[in-house]
Amino acid sequence: MDDGRAEARAVTALAVRAASAYGRPDLAADLSAAADRLADPGARVLVVGDFKQGKSALVSELVGTAVCPVHDDVGTRIPTVVRHGPVPAAVVVGTAEDGSEVRRPVGSAALSAAVTGRDEAAATLSHAEVELAEGLVGDGLVLVDTPGEGGPRSTRGLAVRAGFPAAHAVVVVTDASRELTAPELALLRAAAERCPTVVLALTKTDLHPRWREVRDLDLDHLRTHGLGRVPVLPVSATLAAYARRLAEAGDGSADAVAQESGVPALADLLRTRVADPAGSRLAVGTLDRVAEAVTELGAALEAERIGLEDPERAKAVAADLSAARDRVAELRERSARWQQTLADGVADLTSDIDWDLRDRMRHVVRAAEEALDAADPASSWETFAPWLTEEVDEAVTTTFIWAGERTWRLAERVAEHFALSGEEVRGRLPDARGSGGPESAVEQTMPGGVVVRAVLPEVPPIELPELEKIGLANGLVVGMRGSYGGVLMVGMVTTLSGLALINPFSVGAGVLLGSKTVRDERKRALQRRRAEAKQAVRRHGDEVLHLAGKRARDLLRDVQRTLRDHFTAQAESLSRSVAEAVTAAAAAQEIETTARDRRLRDVTAELARVGALGDRVEACRAGFAKSLEVAA
Repeated sequence: MDDGRAEARAVTALAVRAASAYGRPDLAADLSAAADRLADPGARVLVVGDFKQGKSALVSELVGTAVCPVHDDVGTRIPTVVRHGPVPAAVVVGTAEDGSEVRRPVGSAALSAAVTGRDEAAATLSHAEVELAEGLVGDGLVLVDTPGEGGPRSTRGLAVRAGFPAAHAVVVVTDASRELTAPELALLRAAAERCPTVVLALTKTDLHPRWREVRDLDLDHLRTHGLGRVPVLPVSATLAAYARRLAEAGDGSADAVAQESGVPALADLLRTRVADPAGSRLAVGTLDRVAEAVTELGAALEAERIGLEDPERAKAVAADLSAARDRVAELRERSARWQQTLADGVADLTSDIDWDLRDRMRHVVRAAEEALDAADPASSWETFAPWLTEEVDEAVTTTFIWAGERTWRLAERVAEHFALSGEEVRGRLPDARGSGGPESAVEQTMPGGVVVRAVLPEVPPIELPELEKIGLANGLVVGMRGSYGGVLMVGMVTTLSGLALINPFSVGAGVLLGSKTVRDERKRALQRRRAEAKQAVRRHGDEVLHLAGKRARDLLRDVQRTLRDHFTAQAESLSRSVAEAVTAAAAAQEIETTARDRRLRDVTAELARVGALGDRVEACRAGFAKSLEVAA
């Protein structure tokens, strides 16, 4: 596969040079961007799990060097993205006061402090990035060491789940000290629903001699919960590190120790199931784009050749080119099918996402009001507020994950419609090379999955309202005020019997009425506290809807703008190809007879070069397509 990737990069680079040589800087820029993506397929692998399960140590051993800090007393606070780069380097990425992104190169010590939260600016950091020149990342994998998940409804857990749709694989890490827990099974189910490849890594087998029993229990749990296809791989990062030190010392037992650690088996699985298929799909899409560019480059030469060689046939070619010019002009109009699909899809998504967010928030507010009706907000607020924050976070995260999935499907439909219309235009070009249809129109025309990635909004915590409380002093005053009427009323009646105003009967009546007044006042105060707490919940819900709704609309506008600009640029490039073919065909008719033969030889030679490049592209693409068929 490495030879195939090298060939794909070579033919793409050759196509870039050809586009520049034929005066097509637009095609050269497009193919250069495709070549950059081809150089790094970027198969994203999320390494997730609870705190202190060995995620960071496992990532370090997978890439073959200690890149992720491991400490006994602190855990990972921000994600660490490990990818391929020309030279080893590390940066931390944060946000400035004006909201702009700030990237700061760091050394190993500063990286450790930033990732574990010991850096003074840790609160403003979003993630860290590490580039390595060798190791597993050289095969096109991007490993992401995530913070401890902390449960399916925690803020970190929701953030981890939000990244599943954009990942090619998820490695769920659990140690061998105990069997899978309910939150871990929920995490595995969520990953399996949204990611094509899920692996369970059973870590720290060197510390727990009965890890095989735990593995068997985990397999039973996976089968019970419908996750029997998830492979369970026992690994030990400690043994892998020891094997690495043995290899550096030249010890012959290093390979045996490395195999015993299980890390090479996990690396091979990720390479064969994730990196190779992702690289092949990307290569197929890129080579499809290269084949289209070669077709467009050869169209002008072929039109000129036909005009030089067969003037009668040139008339039919001119008619086809005129039809192609009209069709490509329609592609650039707002009435084009892909434009209508994009506009209608964004409008539908805006309505659906707004309704889904409001519906989820309405259920959260309703559940919160029911919880407040069953408790006193003054005494239960410390537990109520975190619960409400979790509910709101889960509602917003679920909506945004769903929004990301829907926008990706919309992008697929737009890409398919544009690809079909583009093929109609290219089919009218003279001697258009047919590749049997692209393997994936989305891989061919999409600018990248990052354009539809859902970025979760920062939901503020609910503010504590000022709740009225009836303390001891207030209760005493209220009781005395209520007892005054009872003492006076009964005392006046009993004076008719010759008793004093203050007597046991009047005092007893005062105590009874005072107690009732205190109870009634406490009930009214409880109702006022509940009403104030409910009002605070509603205000919080409105604020969340305001912030999340704005972020959702921004997401959809970004998707619409990115896709519109991307496909419009492709339509303009195709329009230029058709226009150059028309110009070349017309110019061929005006060449003098004496120069016609010389120009015909030159054009034929150029067509031969373009044809050889096209054959080379098709042969390279066929190899990747075959590997995808075998993998499927």
